[in-house]
Amino acid sequence: MYLLYLDESGNPDDASDRHFVLAGLAVFERRTYWMQQAAEIIKATHFPTAPPLDFHAQPIRGGKGFWRHITPELRAEVLAEIGNIMARAPQAECVLFGAVVEKTDQVHGDEAIRLALEQVCKRFDTLLKRKARRGNPQRGLIVLAQSHYEQRAKAWVNQFRGLGTQWGVLTNLSDIPFSAPAKESRMLQLADYVAHALYLLYERRDTTLIKPIIGRFDATGGVYHGMVHLSANRGHDCGCPACASRHMPGSGGSWL
Repeated sequence: MYLLYLDESGNPDDASDRHFVLAGLAVFERRTYWMQQAAEIIKATHFPTAPPLDFHAQPIRGGKGFWRHITPELRAEVLAEIGNIMARAPQAECVLFGAVVEKTDQVHGDEAIRLALEQVCKRFDTLLKRKARRGNPQRGLIVLAQSHYEQRAKAWVNQFRGLGTQWGVLTNLSDIPFSAPAKESRMLQLADYVAHALYLLYERRDTTLIKPIIGRFDATGGVYHGMVHLSANRGHDCGCPACASRHMPGSGGSWL
């Protein structure tokens, strides 16, 4: 079984954020232990006497809360090590997914969340279908970071499974999504890193966090199928990795 851990970045209802991101990582069930242990080693190495510590990318990067008195150099090192947990995991056992919604007057709030969730669920289901065709049948389960929309998200995924997405029904998910507090799950904290990395790329053209993990997004034939950019302006002129790879397979786009 593959577990898809998802978190968000950007506020779907706040006009000051131009993008809403839903993203995370699909991990083979036996790999989760080793990735959690790698995160605990980061904590034990750098902050052995600190109380239980969350690894959330935004406060680490911005120096907020616990991180206020940590030097910028050490904060950057911690973020790099968190990214390396995913970058160094076996390719087949850790795959990234993300949907970036550029908000408009018509697409924001719940609609932005639903669109992003539909995209990520379908792409996860496609990965599982591909594995089955190659003789490795697997089921999938989605784990969402707790949020104000988690109950609606469960209902939407049930609809995707029963009534279908715009591309057809989802056939490889074992159940409705489960949810958990991100502060209690290292895997959801890794999902937070992925979501924030995409948000920084699309909102600010900041590639600092995305570069170490860009090669882990689900891809075939040089196309980042695991990453999608939903925007009225996307197309041949968009230099983001998601759009560029579709027009020129193997290209990461000008943003990188």
